[in-house]
Amino acid sequence: MYELIKINKTQMPIRFGMNALRLFCKATNKNLNDLSKLGQDLSLDDSVHLINAGLKDGHRKAGKEYSFTIEDVSDWLDDDINILTEAMNIFAEQFNTSGSGNDQGTSSPKKVKK
Repeated sequence: MYELIKINKTQMPIRFGMNALRLFCKATNKNLNDLSKLGQDLSLDDSVHLINAGLKDGHRKAGKEYSFTIEDVSDWLDDDINILTEAMNIFAEQFNTSGSGNDQGTSSPKKVKK
């Protein structure tokens, strides 16, 4: 399952499943043990990487191309810092609901975030 988040007047799929966490760990050199502390004292750099990983995985699950960079995500946050709060709320909801962000195999949007 993925959710939609509004970025620059466009609804974009975002998902924090195991693949997003894997991408995040790879980008930030974190390990599996670090994931249990993910919501605590998250650096700005880690936050942007986590959002990027969630967007990349959301697009994959939605069957859409994702060609954006970490710099693009940073620029979007410059334009609307509320994206950070919304994305972190989605992360917390998905991560806490299933313990890992796993979606039991569904691939349709859960709800639209405005």
